[in-house]
Amino acid sequence: MLIFITAAMLLSLLPVSVLSEQAGITPSAAPVPTEAAAESSIPAESAAAENGAEPAPSAAPEEDADPFADITTPYIYLIEADTGALLYSRRGDTRAFPASTTKLMSALVAVENLPDLNKVVTLGWRPVVGFGPTSSLMGLETGEQISLIDMLYGMLLRSGNDAAKALAIETAYEHFGSWIDPADSVSLFVSLMNEKARELGMSSTHFVTVDGRHDEEHYTTAHDFAILMNEALKNPIVAQILATPTYQVQATNIHPNGFYFENSNRLICTRSSDTESFLYEYCIGGKTGETNEAGYCLVSAARRNGVTLILVQFGDSNTENTSYYRYQTAPGIYEWGFENYRAFDLTEFDVQTDFELTAENHSPFDESGGRFIAKAAIDGLSITGAYTSIREFMLDPSRITTVVNSDYAEAPIRKGDVVGYVDYRFYENAFIRANLIAQRDVASASDIDIEPHETAFISVTAPPGSGRKTALALEREAKGDRYAVWHYYDGSLYAASSDEWHYLRLDGGAFKTEASPERIGSVALYRRCFDSNGEAYYRREDSVTDGAEYAIVVDSMALCASSQGGSLKASPVVLGADGIITDGVSESMIWRFSSHSTGYRITNASRYLVRKGPSGVLFWVLLLIIALAALIVVRLLMLRKKRSRRLRNAKRYRATMR
Repeated sequence: MLIFITAAMLLSLLPVSVLSEQAGITPSAAPVPTEAAAESSIPAESAAAENGAEPAPSAAPEEDADPFADITTPYIYLIEADTGALLYSRRGDTRAFPASTTKLMSALVAVENLPDLNKVVTLGWRPVVGFGPTSSLMGLETGEQISLIDMLYGMLLRSGNDAAKALAIETAYEHFGSWIDPADSVSLFVSLMNEKARELGMSSTHFVTVDGRHDEEHYTTAHDFAILMNEALKNPIVAQILATPTYQVQATNIHPNGFYFENSNRLICTRSSDTESFLYEYCIGGKTGETNEAGYCLVSAARRNGVTLILVQFGDSNTENTSYYRYQTAPGIYEWGFENYRAFDLTEFDVQTDFELTAENHSPFDESGGRFIAKAAIDGLSITGAYTSIREFMLDPSRITTVVNSDYAEAPIRKGDVVGYVDYRFYENAFIRANLIAQRDVASASDIDIEPHETAFISVTAPPGSGRKTALALEREAKGDRYAVWHYYDGSLYAASSDEWHYLRLDGGAFKTEASPERIGSVALYRRCFDSNGEAYYRREDSVTDGAEYAIVVDSMALCASSQGGSLKASPVVLGADGIITDGVSESMIWRFSSHSTGYRITNASRYLVRKGPSGVLFWVLLLIIALAALIVVRLLMLRKKRSRRLRNAKRYRATMR
């Protein structure tokens, strides 16, 4: 604070500039206007100030000081053009009458809608009638043949109301079609003016006339006309005309000497009738206006060292001041603006620089769950604006909003990596962008592209042999597809043949298979992955990738390559956050899936997972039973035959004895 006070005292001893003396203004070190910074904007560039603007004094201004307290203009609005940054406002949002500065909008609408400005038109009677004795006119007459561009010069330099009306009629015909009623052409053009105002965000503006002649419903604000002037400067044709001091129109069919225009803006042109010059070397254009109700008006722009300022002055009294008052005061306002528009280092604001981010695809072993601190690299970054607008953010940095973008925060991350950026927003369209730098390493999870192998369709209809149960086994060689080819579909792992499907199931402490569709959906596959530090973990997947390794899990029990109850053992596993297994999985629980036919062969340590087929002992037992049955039948037949023979012999013997 002592430094600020000392600087202020030194600045008060400096001589006032020639322009300020001429205007009767004594600018303070860095004063705050009465309404300065209201709804203002700051530049969006974050680079150091290379715009050449002279640095503002570092002295802290008095909060209630008005640098233009001795200027009587009721409406003043000063902005920086490229960014819309507000430097000063006096009743900037209060309704005012624009008078002939209206022609800025008329010119903009005409240029945007007339495809050929070199076109020569023949004027009817409508453009040249309906004006009073005090109207500012270019001097057009009925039947005159003149180009559209010449009338644009006549409207903006001479402020010709007749030129404005003629351009409005021609534009209406061009935009709406030649079929429109000529009596409606001007009102239709006015509708285009209001449409353009809405498009530009001139929310407090309403046009009724094309030339600015007074109407209570024809109004605007200094704020809105700063927007309009900014848009006019972006149009190269309009901007060129506004910057032209004098213009000669060639001879027409009615005026053999043509027309000669001197710009009504005295900051650009000293007219032949003037006894005093008010030229301002940095002025690049402007438009004047005057009515009894609007007073003297001037909308202008100036550029110095790459910085463009726009100044709106409305309402100068045409009874207490001369028409030159606006030209006398404008240079001093501009000089104050250029001197107070400078770059401010972001380090001058107590902004947040540490942000907690969460890395995408972080390792499941990361103790912080992928969260890490990223620091904003704000050294060397600055924002350019007027101290009067920036000051409120210095006093209360919480008014600066931050918008974080962490699109690059994806593991693996190394300390010092750029992982995103943060926008420090001063106003809606004004921000500084700083890179976010990671403050620690973050390991990544495995980077896997899933390419599922197509498997056979799973049946939900009870197949033949439903209810049969079989055990599992490990074989050095794969048996036929009926027993050693597996399919994974919709949470089910099964071996299929033409007559039955056998689904993997958990039976107590062992895994077996059963030909029952009720087992569908109970199996989860957890693929073995490695983070960027080489740590293994297991992530659930809904499909199988050829050649990948998985833990086969049902109800937190994993299939293990060891025997249990005549089948294969089930070992418990612990599911971690997000369904990831990070511990408790041994090599005996890891199964490789290799595509075969329409399914997979599943192996552990080069041994194949198979379901057991029918036993060979049963076959031989059955065969023996069949053989024994056959022997019994043969024996019975032989006994029967022998008995029959005995009976016949007995009959013969009895017959002989008789």
